[in-house]
Amino acid sequence: MSTLPEKFRGCRVLIVEDVLPLSIQYRAFIKSLEVEVVTAATIEQAKRQIDQGIWHAALIDINLPDGSGFDVMKVMTAKCPTCAVVVISAEDSIENAVRAAHAGAMDFIEKPIDPDRLLITMRNALQTSVLANKVEALSTDKKDKFCSFIGSSAVMQAVYKTIETVAQSRVPVFIYGESGTGKELAADAIHRSSSRVKRPFIALNCAAIPKDLIESELFGHVKGSFSGATVDRNGAFIEADQGTLFLDEIAEMDINVQAKLLRVLQTGEVRRVGEMKHRSVDVRIVCASHRDLYTQVKAGLFREDLFYRLYVVSLELPPLKDRGHDVMQIAQAMLERYSREDGKQFQDFSPQAATLLATYDWPGNVRELINVIRATVALNDGPEVTVDMLPAQLQRKPLDPHVSPAVASEANSRNVATARVDSVSPSDILTLAQVERQAIERAMQILNGNISRVAKALGVNASTLYRKMNQWM
Repeated sequence: MSTLPEKFRGCRVLIVEDVLPLSIQYRAFIKSLEVEVVTAATIEQAKRQIDQGIWHAALIDINLPDGSGFDVMKVMTAKCPTCAVVVISAEDSIENAVRAAHAGAMDFIEKPIDPDRLLITMRNALQTSVLANKVEALSTDKKDKFCSFIGSSAVMQAVYKTIETVAQSRVPVFIYGESGTGKELAADAIHRSSSRVKRPFIALNCAAIPKDLIESELFGHVKGSFSGATVDRNGAFIEADQGTLFLDEIAEMDINVQAKLLRVLQTGEVRRVGEMKHRSVDVRIVCASHRDLYTQVKAGLFREDLFYRLYVVSLELPPLKDRGHDVMQIAQAMLERYSREDGKQFQDFSPQAATLLATYDWPGNVRELINVIRATVALNDGPEVTVDMLPAQLQRKPLDPHVSPAVASEANSRNVATARVDSVSPSDILTLAQVERQAIERAMQILNGNISRVAKALGVNASTLYRKMNQWM
């Protein structure tokens, strides 16, 4: 070994490998870390071991005699959220790597495993776990806010912890989630939580830059290097030196520019367009995309080697509809902010307005919610926001069938109160689920089954339509 490994006395590592010689080999490889190592050969054995206390790192083989190692990983992350998991497999496939990353694995290693590679990976895993445990010990209370985020839901608490943990390293982070969930806010939070906080944070939207200018925007150019280059200019990499560079919509980057980006990441050197000399840069990369990057790789639109370089640690931002009471926390904060800015008197939401906001599907996520509150404050005034002040599309939106019966009943009563029902018998009344199904089926007929157009017409996500149609089968 070129360097002595760090010691982790008191830490526990679980090795899940059904081939005994390999299990013994892996134990020997990490012996110098001075950790307690326990082995298991099957899923059932692994589950029993997981119940026996706290674990700091786990090395899990995908292919086990009684099933998939991902089942072990699921149990481990549920019981020990701060345990750093490393997945191993004899099958070096991008599918396994992506699935491991989405499941929360810190790394993916192909068999046969190089001893130095395993030692370094396990050392990093233990460092991450130890730091995560320290963060958790300090976080005795839930955070209502974190950097520019607002919300105290369990899913966002997990996001905050991940950001705090990953911010301390230099590894690239890939942020994914629906449009409007706050990917740039997450990138900024990673920067602000890191030791680079006093250095620049540069954000670049790759989809918003013309194809022939993206190279110049990234790496800079010298005067006269192309038409329109009237002055020397530093690109995003040079401007972000010692800081963080956020590449949003990375999947939209031209394949030729991807090759140059890969070289910069490999060498740490950048050359401006039209210039011969190279400049050394130290930049932490955070990127995001609304597209499935793995699908882009399979389609030949994104370089596989660049994918592996960027997709080291992944961070998923949940859609707003999965964040529970965060909706009203964000809405209240925005109401107070915009009322103060516009000199309005708003202080709260009426119960009916709050119910409408809480049960709306929010296909545009946090961005849509902020826009709704901004428009409502701009066009109205009063001590509280009432239903009639909210945009019409919220009031036309069918209630989600997954909301609680109490909330659905209250909202349904409010809608029915506006109609004359004296002569209507109970048998004439359709349930909300029936009305919703009729609306979807009618839209499918009109738009010839085009899911994307139907979703847009109904104001929901395509994934929501697929979920509802599966429920009818």
